[in-house]
Amino acid sequence: MRAPSTARLSEAHERHQRRAPLRLATFEDSPATFQDRAAAVLRCVSSGYLADGCSCRATVPAGIATAAWALELQQAPAREDRFFRFAWAGGEWLAYGLRDGRVRGVYCPEHSAARAARCSGEAIGAAS
Repeated sequence: MRAPSTARLSEAHERHQRRAPLRLATFEDSPATFQDRAAAVLRCVSSGYLADGCSCRATVPAGIATAAWALELQQAPAREDRFFRFAWAGGEWLAYGLRDGRVRGVYCPEHSAARAARCSGEAIGAAS
């Protein structure tokens, strides 16, 4: 097989350069991936290690928790990551908000109450 001449390679390179520049796809361009869909909800972080050993299946839309944390940050900017409470679907959820606006994890109303009972009087909602 004969190697292509330098002139032919140069012509091919020039044709390629005249085309529209290649643009890399961004997150906004691509369809939702499995990880993106999984991130759309936050699952209760209770692992059940103190009770029946089963992980909790309760979830809350990530947008609800993030919006609640954004409201908290508007009212009083966080100096550190901390727990906060928010109401959703008739219950009070406990979540851990990061200073950068993300929410790291949530406890469903049932496990939030159980955690509060175990902490017996600790200030869960206040940063210390």
